[in-house]
This record gives sequence, structure tokens and C-alpha cells, in this order.
Amino acid sequence: MDYDAIVIHFGEMWLKGRNRNSFIKILSKNIRSRLTGIDYRELKLFRDRFVLYLNPAQKIKDALDRLDYVFGVSWFAPVRITESSIDSILKVAPEFRAKGRTTPFRIEVHRADKSLPFTSVDVVSAFIKHQNELPFEINKDSARILFTNVTSDKTFIYTEKRKGLGGLPVGSSGKAVVLLSGGIDSPVASYFAMKRGLEPVYLHLHNFASNEEAEGSKIKEEMEILSRYSDAKIYYAPGYLFQSYAAKSPKRYELILFKRFMYRLAEKVAEREGASAIVTGESLGQVASQTVGNLVSSSLGIKSLMVRPLICFDKEEIISRSRELGMYDTSIKSYADVCSIHARNPTTSANPKLLKSYYKDAELETALKKTIAKAKSVGFVFEGR
Repeated sequence: MDYDAIVIHFGEMWLKGRNRNSFIKILSKNIRSRLTGIDYRELKLFRDRFVLYLNPAQKIKDALDRLDYVFGVSWFAPVRITESSIDSILKVAPEFRAKGRTTPFRIEVHRADKSLPFTSVDVVSAFIKHQNELPFEINKDSARILFTNVTSDKTFIYTEKRKGLGGLPVGSSGKAVVLLSGGIDSPVASYFAMKRGLEPVYLHLHNFASNEEAEGSKIKEEMEILSRYSDAKIYYAPGYLFQSYAAKSPKRYELILFKRFMYRLAEKVAEREGASAIVTGESLGQVASQTVGNLVSSSLGIKSLMVRPLICFDKEEIISRSRELGMYDTSIKSYADVCSIHARNPTTSANPKLLKSYYKDAELETALKKTIAKAKSVGFVFEGR
């Protein structure tokens, strides 16, 4: 069938009151970004939805697949558009009979404009009245639905309704620095942060001798997956400076010192990028550095908002979501993760005063300045993969 357009309905933005238009503007920008390379005539705001008009040569499946990656969209559907009259609706509806299919339709009508001279019940009654003239049966119990959305001057008819990602448009909640480790948790945490409208800037501390080696690692694959949802920049920073400066620190505190070092490094990137939050993949109690006591101690003095989307997830839940998002196979590839510090008998409740003292004694602020000076940023732009 030759569809006329794709209707794209908003998600929870209708709860935003007077701020709604700013959210809609950001969503429009994000949709256009995801549609890069798609041949379309117009993306038009139409009351409570966008209408995407494609050019005839463009395969509609390509556009539908791109919309799967846009946060802020409640649902979308390829549609035929006709006039808002019962005769016009009955004329277009038969086009939706699938070739060779005998499954009946359930007719579902929504009339948005109550001033029209007919009701939703009138439309359904007209279908029933003209049953013998239609190429399909009508059955109110059928699982196959013919949706008819009637507005004042246009009627959208469709059968394929695809669920969107929901949430808020990326960027509507500002920017956040995402600590990307190379493991399973942090990419999933980034997904949930984007769902709440945070635009990610990634930071990865690596164990390689140079940033260029890190660029060729599996982190590139993770970034290619994550950039499907939002174009982004990643900072590659060497981890050896921390290891060198912290070498003489108490081993029981090494993990917590490193965590605090990462938070401080993320704050420096946040200042540079105009971000106000830091996103981590931490899950409460998953490892020694993620106990309540250690999370509190390592976060003291950090001015940025700490966002931990997975804080109450267990590992199986995180793995399950990683698989669903197509990230798992990349995340489990062998990798020398700088976060994998194996301390014997690490503290599970760091003393804040001791932590502050050890951090100062190790001159980790000096290591921090040197590390940020050696960091390299690389941009990732969605290319329709």
C-alpha cells in the first residue's frame, strides 16, 4: 500500500503545561536528526502529533525504523489521510485489506472534533451498514484493528500502530556527563538517562598507553549503539595517572579513591560542556564501592547532580535490559577495564575524613589536572545504522 504519511504522537509532554512548546520544539529537532538520510517532504506539527510526509521513492519501513530510536514519542503509525466525512472514510478503508488475508477487522474510531456532524458510533454504524460492499469482514472481537482517527479536516486511517520509546526528548532536561566503563551497566544507565531527557556527554577512563588505542577498542562499538538515540561526544582519558599517584595509598581505599577521582574528573568535563549532572551505572550493593556508605563518602563535595538510574536494579534485570537494547554482546567482550581494581579486603564504609585525607596526600587533584589535559574528545553522529 502507498501510505500518505506517518503520524507521530507525543508522549508525556502533554503534562508539561505552559512549557509544552519548548519540549515539542526539541522533539521536532530530534526527529529530524534521526531522519538524516531519509527522503521526506515535510515534518508538520498537527495539533497533538507530528505528521511526516515522505517522498514517493522513500521506503516507509526505513523511516519507521528510525523513529524507534526517538525518546518522547508515545506511538507512531503509517497512515492514509482522507477528508473527514463518512463517505471518504468508507472509500479509503478497503485499501487496508491485506492480500490473501481473510482475518476480519474491529473498527475503532476516535473523533477528536466534537463539532463534526457525525459521531464515532455513526462511523462504526456506516461500516456495518456497508458490510457487503467491503472486501473484509467486521467483527467487534477481532484482534486486528482498523483505526480511524477523525479530526476537523483530516482523517487518519491505519492498522499498524508502533509503540515509541516514551519518556522525554533528549536534551529537554539539559546535559549530563555519563561515566562509560566498557561493562554492562553504564550503557544501560545512559539509555535511561536519555529517556528522562538528559543529553549525554560520555567520559571513558582507559588502561591503554594512548587515547588512539582506546578509540579503536570496543568502546567505539558501544558508542555507535548509543548514538542511535542521540548524537554525542566522548572524552577518552588515560587512567595511568591515577594509578601512579595513588600507588602508595591504602589498598583498602583504592576503589573509593578511584571513584572519587572519576566523579571529580566528570565534574571538570561537565564544566567544559555546560552539563549539570553526572550519570553512573552504579547499583546499590553490587560491589564493595557501591554500598550506601561508600557512595555517600565518595560523593561528598561533588556539586553536580548524581544520577544513578540503575541504583535499585539487580544484575539480572540490568543484563536483561542490555540484551533487549542490543548492547549485551558488545558489553561482555573482553576488555581491560580501568574500573576493575582488585583490592584485597576493600572497605565497605569509607570514613569521609580519611578518604579526604588520603585523596589529598596522594595529590590526586594534580593527577586530575594532568589527566584532563591529556583527554581527547571524539564525536559520534547517527548515520542510520
